[in-house]
Amino acid sequence: MIKYKHIAIEGNIGAGKTTLAKILSRYLGSSLLLEEFEDNHFLKAFYNGKDFAIHAEIQFILDRSKQLADFFSKKHQLIISDYVPEKSLIFSKMNLSNSEFKIIKDLTSILYKNFQKPDLIIFIDRNTDELIENINKRGRVYEQKIDGKYIQNLNNGYEDWLVNINRPVLRVKASEIDMSKPEKLANGFKKIL
Repeated sequence: MIKYKHIAIEGNIGAGKTTLAKILSRYLGSSLLLEEFEDNHFLKAFYNGKDFAIHAEIQFILDRSKQLADFFSKKHQLIISDYVPEKSLIFSKMNLSNSEFKIIKDLTSILYKNFQKPDLIIFIDRNTDELIENINKRGRVYEQKIDGKYIQNLNNGYEDWLVNINRPVLRVKASEIDMSKPEKLANGFKKIL
């Protein structure tokens, strides 16, 4: 029996969060909560230039709060998600001015305060070169301008976030898990959980 009720998979862009979340959800029989980002009209503009950074983050916060309200309006025995909603703070701290970051921080605390938080975070560690390779492989046009420096800065942001989070974190090196063998992978995680 898994002692956790809400497990979130986190990691940098291209770490394999969605793939692992889908595998665990399938084999553990959980509800699946996936990050929705395709409808964020400002995201593509942000990747073309930082002018739309605050617009993209506000859109993410509003979209996620609506998604979470819909999702948590139903009962769930076990939840596997491929993101932690507060991740906006990592990106915002890196991409926004101090005054804009304060706006995002305030919005996040107000809009997410009543939603169930993950009681375990599985964090996928992957090096910058592998992340860039994965980003390029999946072929999202708007992500092709992401460079190694941006990814490394995000890695640093995630490290700061992990130090200050007050929830259990299971760090996993991507090189030590084989997502091409989903059943074996899920059974390994089931033993750990």
